[in-house]
Amino acid sequence: MTIHYFFKNAKQFENKKVLELGSGTGVCGIALASLGAEVILTDLPERIPLIEKNVKVNQKLTGDRIKIQVLDWTKDTIPEGLDIVVAVDCVYYNSTIDPLIQLLNNSNAKEILVVSEVRDIGEASIAQKSFYEKVKRFFQLDAISQEEFDPDYFADDIIIGKLIRNV
Repeated sequence: MTIHYFFKNAKQFENKKVLELGSGTGVCGIALASLGAEVILTDLPERIPLIEKNVKVNQKLTGDRIKIQVLDWTKDTIPEGLDIVVAVDCVYYNSTIDPLIQLLNNSNAKEILVVSEVRDIGEASIAQKSFYEKVKRFFQLDAISQEEFDPDYFADDIIIGKLIRNV
């Protein structure tokens, strides 16, 4: 659903400087780079080899538009000069909520896009609720309208929205 949103809104990402937090496999950032964005994929050190492998396999689609770097939310900062920060399915653990919110709040990116599957069990459910409650101190969540999605690629349990900084 997220990648379909990227492709449907391709012009919004073309020639933009984008950083993806918690890239995991790197698939979202790879999709953005294939649309012409300059992308920085970030994650913890143990995730970097998988991201590197997937970027290499998809290099014909992305060219040299992807950089990969370790980013630890508890001690690193988001680079300056970004157009968009993307956080797709990044909220699983309570211990990461405050560092993630602080990281986003300290960013000077023009736009922050968050995507998450609504969790209803376990720590991930509690962490997600906590994230969306705590993030209100700094941002409002502007949910992206259902009309923005193809019905074949829409799911009620996925939240996609932009974080708008409180004034």
